[in-house]
Amino acid sequence: MITSYTTRLALVFFGFSLLLSSCTYEELAKASYPQQIIYMPTAKNGLFTINSISTSGTYRFTVDLTAKKIIVPLGVFRGGVSADGDVPVTIAANADTVSKLISTSALIGTMALPTDKFELPNSIIIPNGQESAVFNLTIDLDYLRANPTQKLAVAVGIASAQTPVNPLLKTTVISFDPTILKPTPNFTTKADATVPQKITFTNTSVNAVSYSWDFGDGSAAVADPAPIYTYTKAGTYTVTLTATGITGSADAAQKITSVTIP
Repeated sequence: MITSYTTRLALVFFGFSLLLSSCTYEELAKASYPQQIIYMPTAKNGLFTINSISTSGTYRFTVDLTAKKIIVPLGVFRGGVSADGDVPVTIAANADTVSKLISTSALIGTMALPTDKFELPNSIIIPNGQESAVFNLTIDLDYLRANPTQKLAVAVGIASAQTPVNPLLKTTVISFDPTILKPTPNFTTKADATVPQKITFTNTSVNAVSYSWDFGDGSAAVADPAPIYTYTKAGTYTVTLTATGITGSADAAQKITSVTIP
């Protein structure tokens, strides 16, 4: 019995070895991924108008008061499954694009931002393993302040000798409205129906980021955007609202009016 079992076991192993020897294993080839393509996500809608001091949403900008620059962050992304390899990207302003938009009235009341009033890097690299790279458009703040009512535009394009560029997402046009640099303070007042010495101040200012209220009675200034203040004595008081914008005290403005307390 033992000899018979041993014989059968030997036959099983012999058959299994034949099966292994008949199989041919080949190394799997590296997967073929879709070709990479680069693009600017901010170019999706073509034209971005910066006419609000809000920093929410797709477009953000900051003010560097020391360097006297407006800084607009932009980015280049790569599509495709693989993010292998460095991707060099050339960056350049495209004056012809702005001129065409102005001539076709797509940019009404706008002129091209002079080339010496903004800066762009000549190139960037999307690093190996990364899907994007960020760069900045910087605009001369003093020039914008000197032209407070003139809308200005610049077109920023990308190119690459190594990687294809999405032709529909290769240029972003940035339109900047300098009116946002100067706050316009304004407010209304309303006396409480029961306590007439109690005044509600409704702030209707635009392009301001901070406020200071002087109620004209010798009390300390208040920074509340829309305060409610109660006077202690009857009389006529001069109320001053100082509104400060994104350029700081240099462009702060005041609204002055009087309130009469019975």
